Amino acid sequence: MKILTWLIQLQLEPVSGLMQAFTSAGALRDLTHQPWAEALIAGAQGIASAILALRVAWEAFQIASLRAEGAPADPGGLLKRAVMSAAAIAAGPWVARQAIVFGNLLADAVGQAGFSQSLAGMDLPSLFLNALNFQRVAWATLLAVPGLLLMILIFFQGLVRTIEITLAAIISPFAALGYMSGGGMADVWWREVVVLSASQAVQLLLLHMAAAFLVAPLPWQQLPGQMALGPFLFVAALWVTWRTPHILRNYAYSTGLSGAIGSVGHAATYVALHRVLARLPV
Repeated sequence: MKILTWLIQLQLEPVSGLMQAFTSAGALRDLTHQPWAEALIAGAQGIASAILALRVAWEAFQIASLRAEGAPADPGGLLKRAVMSAAAIAAGPWVARQAIVFGNLLADAVGQAGFSQSLAGMDLPSLFLNALNFQRVAWATLLAVPGLLLMILIFFQGLVRTIEITLAAIISPFAALGYMSGGGMADVWWREVVVLSASQAVQLLLLHMAAAFLVAPLPWQQLPGQMALGPFLFVAALWVTWRTPHILRNYAYSTGLSGAIGSVGHAATYVALHRVLARLPV
């Protein structure tokens, strides 16, 4: 039994090691405090603030012209939109940093799940026979190349997300100008930040699924001819893992997630603005 346990550990430990490697490599890294990033963010905030000031001045001029002609105008709406855009210009990089922290905490929670089941509670003979099944081993060997390519792509996706979230922090001041038009680029920015922060956790979840298809014996695999499906399901799960960002974007778009977050931002800004204006002397 000790030899059997040792053999099963040899099978499971590399999988757990790969999961930990993906957890570490795919973690979002905060590059916004680097000198070059801080300079870019400050420059973007300065340019966006200047554009906002010009647009507010232009719309204020239009409102004044309308009121002079006796036409209805909404100066309060302009003030609210201007305050929301100004607040988003200042807070956008900070929001991106908090998204990095949230995404890493969520991914760590998923990654720590691992294969934590005790070997004493496993059906060791079934695991051993599953590992030595000739048909399964043959298909696993054949599918090793596409599986390896997909794992490399998934690994680089984790690194790319760090660059994407840094870019989101840098361009956030320009995205904030979308609030002057009722959302627009600001809503798209929110959706991208949510997708970037959640992708690592979802990919780790799918990698756990892929590993289970490869090494864990499933009840339906005891049927004739079903044992060979494990490696195919492993590659299929890796394919879905690689497409995770695209799938999450579709979900976020279809469910109106960015619009909902934008509405929450609108409401929070309006409440804060109302409280500030209420304290002003009449």
